[in-house]
Amino acid sequence: MLLRFPLLSFCPSPNRMTESEKKFLIQFGEHLRQLRKEKGMTQADLVHEASVHGNLIGRIERGERAANVLQLDKIAKTLEVSVETLFAFQKG
Repeated sequence: MLLRFPLLSFCPSPNRMTESEKKFLIQFGEHLRQLRKEKGMTQADLVHEASVHGNLIGRIERGERAANVLQLDKIAKTLEVSVETLFAFQKG
């Protein structure tokens, strides 16, 4: 039997994340911000061109939100990078 869950149900709330997970999201967000700025884009530009929810980019960049795979794919395509590049940052 195949169970179906909404994709968003797999994004833990900040209250339920470990410190390590929170740190990862912050580092990921900082890297995304750097990639976006290298393309000369504002958060609003990326939201519009990637067709994602209005506050998603800001929340990801602040480490408040984990994006789902479909959102990551849209963001990567808009920034003209691979999804792998989104994760190519120094974890520490």
